[in-house]
Amino acid sequence: MTEESPAKRGEAAWKQEREAISKRNAEAHKRAQGAQRSRDASTAANQREALDREAKQLHELNERIAKRRASSPG
Repeated sequence: MTEESPAKRGEAAWKQEREAISKRNAEAHKRAQGAQRSRDASTAANQREALDREAKQLHELNERIAKRRASSPG
């Protein structure tokens, strides 16, 4: 059988708990950064798509205006 180490007490227990909390916080921070980068990429893609749609609409509108000007007498 293996011997178990005795439970830490006092300052040693406090340091162990502090290290565990720091490790959990660091892991949570890494996960949050990954999620933020994913959201940023998605937002950028959505913005590019919106700008592309707007450019297409403006191009079509300009074509209609040009056709009206070309077909109107004067």
